Amino acid sequence: MDNLEATFSEMTRCLDRAALSSATFTALSNDESEQAHRLIAAFQRKVTLIATLSAANIGARSDYTLGREGLARKHGFTNPEEFVQSLGGGGGGTKTDARKLIEAGTLAAATETARERQKDADAQALEFPDLPPVEVDQPWFAPLGDAVAQGMFTVEAATAIRRGLGEPALGVTPDMLRAALILLIPECATLN
Repeated sequence: MDNLEATFSEMTRCLDRAALSSATFTALSNDESEQAHRLIAAFQRKVTLIATLSAANIGARSDYTLGREGLARKHGFTNPEEFVQSLGGGGGGTKTDARKLIEAGTLAAATETARERQKDADAQALEFPDLPPVEVDQPWFAPLGDAVAQGMFTVEAATAIRRGLGEPALGVTPDMLRAALILLIPECATLN
């Protein structure tokens, strides 16, 4: 926690020291104005990614299966969306914004977790070559989780794609959904 607190405190101090105002932007040329906005948008995407991962963590710690021991319930909230919203997290600050943050962060976190488990399994296979190799199941939405982690999509776009594809079902395999994502991601990355 010390590292997180130090990191965000320093970023906040940097922004405060910059003393940016409307005059800062008015003084820029057209090209500089465009570049400044690109830089701000890139920074904002990084911050949003961090917020999605944090919201996903709160969502996991508030899972309904934990009952009263869940983080949100311990704080008097019926679900993680309300708790995240109360903490000031999520786009416009609505419950829907918080839900989208949790969903997008869960995509990225589940993908990262599966990759880490596969790395551990691969390392164990090198250490014990006589054992059969272990293949960790990657979630079908891993390509979208990677896209979220790379900042390719807004939270809204990622959740729209994920919800639009639905879940594996009879006649719709995880491999089919993964293949659809692989086709959709480059196409959607260029759309508004």
